[in-house]
Amino acid sequence: MIVDYYCDHRIDVNALQADGRWNAEVRIRRTLSPDKPDVHHVTCYKLRADHAEHSALIWAQRWIDLQMNDGPEPARQ
Repeated sequence: MIVDYYCDHRIDVNALQADGRWNAEVRIRRTLSPDKPDVHHVTCYKLRADHAEHSALIWAQRWIDLQMNDGPEPARQ
């Protein structure tokens, strides 16, 4: 699964089989940047490869959002 453009990033998700279940490898690269992509292994433990890819895509989008916003918002007091 490839998302060409999400908030100035490209996301490439590949399902990986692990113990009869599926996890995913995620590559996140800033668009038009010569930097190497960030590679993450996401433990999804799903029954189907497409479900693992979808879960990893959601994880990657949240990761990008947190990186762009300098982390999660502080707790309200």
